[in-house]
Amino acid sequence: MSLRILGGSAKGRELKVPDSARPSGARIRKSLFDLLAARAPEDDFPAFLDLHGGSGAIGLEAASRGYSVTLIEKDNRAFKALESNARQLELKVKVLRGDAEQLLPRLGRFDLIFSDPPYEADIPTLTRRLLDGDHLNENGLLICQHPDRLSLPPHPAYTLEVREYGSNTLSIYEKGKVSDE
Repeated sequence: MSLRILGGSAKGRELKVPDSARPSGARIRKSLFDLLAARAPEDDFPAFLDLHGGSGAIGLEAASRGYSVTLIEKDNRAFKALESNARQLELKVKVLRGDAEQLLPRLGRFDLIFSDPPYEADIPTLTRRLLDGDHLNENGLLICQHPDRLSLPPHPAYTLEVREYGSNTLSIYEKGKVSDE
């Protein structure tokens, strides 16, 4: 399986996708990056963390669009594919091998964190831990991609916006923004 980068310096270039990955489709990727561009230009969200790098469809897309990207992947085949794709696309990214939750406390804070774990993971619990942790800068975004049958919890320190795309949902948490309600 292969897919292409949709925008930025590597637009149209192909990513090799390992069998172990479940890449985000073009529609959800385009919608995600359109949403980010509408909220703020790339230089307002410079530090981007892809917690579950997988195919690199999200993290390498972000790097192609100018974000400073760190990807984490624990599957060895996916890790090697991420490194190879980044090299072939000439994208400067940091690719770390290991468990995202174990590595996260050592990485500092980010402006944008994208979480799309394997669907067998306990996604609501992982999301709560991410929201309770100190991993985002003020006004940062945590974006969780998950199956549409799953609802993620609200959090008092974040506003939550939910967008559905077929069988996938993006739950977008914004830190520090006061709701108008």
